[in-house]
Amino acid sequence: MPTRVQSLKYGLGSAKQADIATIASSFNRFRKLNMDVHTPKYMTETDKDEIGKGNEFISQVFPVNYDVSGAIQKYGTAEFTLWAWAYALGQVGLAGGLYTITPIDPETTLELPYFSLVQQLNEGGSAAIDEAYLGCAVHDVKTIFNYGPGRQSLKTDVNFHGSGRVTLPSGVALPAVLSEAAMLSSSAAISINGTDYVSAKTILSGTLGWNNNLLLNPGFFPGSGLVNNAAVRGRLEIGNRVPSFVFTARLLNNSPEYAALIAQTTGTATLTFTYDATHFVTFTWEKISFEMVERTEADGIVAVTVTVAPQFDATNGVLTITGKCGIADIAQ
Repeated sequence: MPTRVQSLKYGLGSAKQADIATIASSFNRFRKLNMDVHTPKYMTETDKDEIGKGNEFISQVFPVNYDVSGAIQKYGTAEFTLWAWAYALGQVGLAGGLYTITPIDPETTLELPYFSLVQQLNEGGSAAIDEAYLGCAVHDVKTIFNYGPGRQSLKTDVNFHGSGRVTLPSGVALPAVLSEAAMLSSSAAISINGTDYVSAKTILSGTLGWNNNLLLNPGFFPGSGLVNNAAVRGRLEIGNRVPSFVFTARLLNNSPEYAALIAQTTGTATLTFTYDATHFVTFTWEKISFEMVERTEADGIVAVTVTVAPQFDATNGVLTITGKCGIADIAQ
């Protein structure tokens, strides 16, 4: 008999892996929005184009590599948002329950902390899927906020790649589904380049993003490893990282965006989303200017969409994220 996607049990490693090949020591069981059931791809090649077989047809198939990748889409809870950005940026401090997250220093390392992913699904009373993916790293992350009520007003999406190491069965007993604190965009405090957009009542939506542009092929280096005679990655390194921030606000007669664009005014951008005093996330872009300002509309109201240019500040870097949630060991 068939089974439903809603039966899927989905676990993400909380503590970081000791290395790319060692499973995480703790897991949280999350709910997610997208229906994806990840598949470890066993890639192959054939001899169809080789000469000497006597014809053009396939006579042999050869293993190439294991490839693991996928997407995770969720509402913007304090727990998942901090988890996602911690593994995306990579440098994670924890003191007094407060996380401080910044990008890794490429002069120190090119490898992000690795996480493990477990998915389990029963069919007919027995396990149809019970897999642990080891050595996963965040390729890109986005936190998206919109006007309107409900959890849809704040979401966080992640795309990841894995080393290809898969444990079957996983050997992991997942805990109960994590109780998460869903932050709403209505809780936001937003100040951008000297303007308090919440006090002005003009902010409508925005997307905060980070793309690590992971270097996938260099992970298959001589000696990187084999599973079932197929290659697996021995590393996942960052490429040229791309921070991004775009927001849309209503146009007023004294709107500052176009003037700031022309003057190339620099400042900071701070966005805080809150559930309560122990569940919140604050994004601080340390130095920004405006790259583009375009007029648009939202529900028939004239608005402007601003593409922000995050810059590197010699003292504070590019982006700092702080926050608290109900998980005590993210990327620790």
